[in-house]
This record gives sequence, structure tokens and C-alpha cells, in this order.
Amino acid sequence: MRFLAISFLALAMIPAASNAQQSAQPSPKGPTLQSAAVGFRVSEAKVDASTKVTAAPIRRGAGQDVALMVVGVGAMIAGALIGGTAGTIIIIGGAGMALFGLYHYLE
Repeated sequence: MRFLAISFLALAMIPAASNAQQSAQPSPKGPTLQSAAVGFRVSEAKVDASTKVTAAPIRRGAGQDVALMVVGVGAMIAGALIGGTAGTIIIIGGAGMALFGLYHYLE
């Protein structure tokens, strides 16, 4: 049994001793941002002014519109849980608030 264990250990050490597991070229250790990217890559040298895409302007203040939509939907859910005439009024008010936020968000 010892002979079998020693022979397995020797077989496991042979590739490490002969540097069989080492790569020929030095490579960076661990994952890189380049390897995490999916899709085609274009080197910066090949990109000229005609192939660059300009980004759309960032719209500031859209958070208030989203907040109106979220609060409106929340009010509709609360109105559905309350029920009755008061719940119906809260649902209608929440729907109006959500639609107002959506209108300004899509504007």
C-alpha cells in the first residue's frame, strides 16, 4: 500500500519537476478586464473619427419622474389593499401620479 501511495506521489511530481505545466510566455496573473469582455474588439489604432459613435446627452432630473411613477404604483397597490370607496380614490390618485411621472419621463 505504501508503494502504491509513493508511486502516485512520484507520478504527480514528474510534470511539476519537468516544468510541463508552465506556459512558454509570461501571462498576467488572475482574470483581466480584457478577458471578461464579450464580443468583438477593435483596437484603438484602427478607430478613426468616422467610426466613433457620439453618446446621447445624459438627461438630468429623470429621478424625480421615476420617483413619481414608483410612488403612484405604490399608492395603487395600497388602494387595492384598502378596498372600498377610500381604496378606489387612492387607486385613482396613484394612477394619476404614475401617469404624470410617465408623461414627464417620456418627454
